[in-house]
Amino acid sequence: MKKTRLILVLLAFALILSNLTIPAVAQSPVNCNQNSDVQTMLDQIKEASVARWICDLSGENPVLIGNKEYLIKTRYTSELFNPNNNNAKVYPYLVQELIKYGYVYGTTLQNHSYAFNTYAPINLDRTIPNPPPMEIEMVSASNLVLTIPGHGPNANQQVLMTAHLDSTSNKPTTEAPGAEDNASGVSALMEAARLFRNYKFDRTIKIIFFTGEEQGLFGSKAYVKDFRSDVTQNVLGVVNLDMFGYDNDHDKCIELHVGTLPTSNTIGTCFTSVINNYNLEVSVDYLLSEAIRASDHSPFWDAGVGAVEVLENFDYHSSSYGCNGVRDRNPNYHKTTDKISNMYLPATHRIVQAGVGTVASMAGPMGTCFATDPVLTVTPQVDSILLTWSEIEGAEVYRIHRGTNTCDGEMPLLAEVTTNSYIDSDIVYDQDYFYTILAAEAEGVCLSQMSNCVNENVPKPEEPPDVYYQYLPLAISSE
Repeated sequence: MKKTRLILVLLAFALILSNLTIPAVAQSPVNCNQNSDVQTMLDQIKEASVARWICDLSGENPVLIGNKEYLIKTRYTSELFNPNNNNAKVYPYLVQELIKYGYVYGTTLQNHSYAFNTYAPINLDRTIPNPPPMEIEMVSASNLVLTIPGHGPNANQQVLMTAHLDSTSNKPTTEAPGAEDNASGVSALMEAARLFRNYKFDRTIKIIFFTGEEQGLFGSKAYVKDFRSDVTQNVLGVVNLDMFGYDNDHDKCIELHVGTLPTSNTIGTCFTSVINNYNLEVSVDYLLSEAIRASDHSPFWDAGVGAVEVLENFDYHSSSYGCNGVRDRNPNYHKTTDKISNMYLPATHRIVQAGVGTVASMAGPMGTCFATDPVLTVTPQVDSILLTWSEIEGAEVYRIHRGTNTCDGEMPLLAEVTTNSYIDSDIVYDQDYFYTILAAEAEGVCLSQMSNCVNENVPKPEEPPDVYYQYLPLAISSE
């Protein structure tokens, strides 16, 4: 009996411990002062590149996946993983673009599933007028996680940059462009991926595309649950970018939902420092007790991890804050009219820069991966194509990418070599091939800039002419 009681006590104690938040390990301080590497990154983020991502993700532009064009008309979570919906192919598109950037390693899918009321998408103000009868749907989905390993003494520490990939509307399965909500946030993640690959950072960066956010933060909840120990022990902070760029009064003012955790305040202070240090001309409602939970930052708060949410000027707040007590809410929220034409791109561009600059600063930039970038030369041969390039100091491998459509289409990895030349003999005569190359760490994601893209083909050799022999009768001599 005593043994039984002891076992029950131990089990109860273990249960209590399992529900406690594990205190994070001591973190080194961040330095968000002005930095030349961060300045260079921000200078490379152009309004046009941000706009292109939003147009691609919201169905304004056709996107090329492989050799075929598609329109991404919806990013509703259940449709993202419906193989029969050709209007929701944002996952293969983003994965393709990340591979083109050189992320052959480091991208993983984290699967999760959930049940939800299909008629009750989450609202930031938590109101659903006259909801119809509940209809439960089971959905299997995935988060896309890109890991950029740190190179310094604090490489075990992580800085997370997150945004939800999914969208919704009054016609969610067929037409949910979600330009502001949340192609704006995803554009920041893709710009970060494009730039961070060329730099070394002290800390590890994780860029995470969550799904199921509109149905109840299911992707971020699953991530925190599945990796709880890693999250609580190693995550220095989370910058969650969700729905920004609508700015009807053109004041470039946003809400920064910081909350009450001291570690969240560290991130918020870094964010405002980046705005000031790089003259980004963005104003901020810095929200502590008024911060809302209705986005992918809140599961991290629940785990005791510092996180902030970047949001449009969604609600009224004190006139002493940055937005002067006004509300500038997007009337197209969760509607088919949430399109880029209703956004103010100068504000969107600056907020993307602020998000990228905050994550880069917190991660601790340590300079570029390589001092130079490869320049590719391609020479056709009789039955192959010879590729040569300049040798890059410090490169462990060179990754050769080849496409068969255009430089903008799919460019899968053809080969990984340690020398500065390669012969491509796996060719078809008269077929156009498009090549790029980059220098890299072995099995890493610290990369050079992608080389120039070169197009070449090998013409089919001419067949030798047919030779016909004419036999003439021999002349017979009369002698």
